[in-house]
Amino acid sequence: MTKLSSLLSLLSSRVKLVVFMNLFFFGGVFVTALMLGFLPPPQLYEGPPAQFSATVSGSLILTVLSIFVFNLIVSAFVIITLPGFVLFPLSAAFLVYRAFIWGVLIYESPNWVFLIALPTLVLEGEGYVFAAVVGTLVGISWIKPKWVCKAESVSRAESLKKALRECAWAYVFVMMFLFIAAIVETVALALI
Repeated sequence: MTKLSSLLSLLSSRVKLVVFMNLFFFGGVFVTALMLGFLPPPQLYEGPPAQFSATVSGSLILTVLSIFVFNLIVSAFVIITLPGFVLFPLSAAFLVYRAFIWGVLIYESPNWVFLIALPTLVLEGEGYVFAAVVGTLVGISWIKPKWVCKAESVSRAESLKKALRECAWAYVFVMMFLFIAAIVETVALALI
């Protein structure tokens, strides 16, 4: 029960940051797609249509696992969370960059593809939002320790340790959202 209470206390104490990152990401996707309507459409790919297989070696389970592992390790941790450990605004910057890419892809997609991809976009996007929150918290913990620990005098090392413990629990949300998104994405690819 203490694990669940740790997750809930993290959410309640960092709700403003989570809401801000959600607005940053999903607002960025929406604004990018909207602004592209006023510009000449970008050419994303030139040449014959790309051929792809909806599953890895015909196995839905392998497809889910490969999507999940790639999104968790590369997309969430390496690209979004890790840069924030060094300089905390970088997590938000890479989150906005991902929002821009998704906005371009949504703008170029037909409506029926957008509707099929929407659940994946929401779930995967929420996983990336929590990954950005983690990177921001850890990065700010060694710059401004009082912001993380809410104590009068706390060392940078203590603040960093507390932030890393909180963020380990936040990564439970990242893994949960990305795993569900991988399942939904695999089903969507099978339908297309």
